[in-house]
Amino acid sequence: MERFEKFFFEKRYPLITKLLKRHKFILACFKLLYYGLPIITALGYIAYVIHRYRAYGKRTLLKTVGVPAAAFIGLSVFRKIFNFKRPYEKYDFLPVMGRLKKGKSMPSRHTFSAGVISAVISSDYPILAPFLWILTGLVGLTRLLAGVHHIRDLLVSVGLAVAVRIMIRIPTGR
Repeated sequence: MERFEKFFFEKRYPLITKLLKRHKFILACFKLLYYGLPIITALGYIAYVIHRYRAYGKRTLLKTVGVPAAAFIGLSVFRKIFNFKRPYEKYDFLPVMGRLKKGKSMPSRHTFSAGVISAVISSDYPILAPFLWILTGLVGLTRLLAGVHHIRDLLVSVGLAVAVRIMIRIPTGR
């Protein structure tokens, strides 16, 4: 994977950057996805939490909010302790989105959050699972194409999101 990533960021990423910067409409669409997908995910989660609260009461609300929140805090602490470099630090390039934050690359919190939300909602509404996991993949893909995360960051994020769902088995309240 390391060789593929080196090839991607050193050879292919400059072509992606050039394409996005040359075509303002494509860049605007990319920015819309980069910033918009996490907002769509968060709004879906808020709607889910409200629905669960109305249908099953406070006990479910605590679990549907508390468990993902605790997982997110744990992930943030892990990132701070291990402080992995971001791709633009390692391969010396300017990312598409221009954010030059140092370290704390792995795991991607946006991708992890989308993954946990997908896992939680799809456990109650399996028909939404394909859409939610595609949304999670797109959140991760925008982070990769923006140059702010490594491939491993995204894979670890999704893996941890699935692990959180499996290990704690968030009750559905039914």
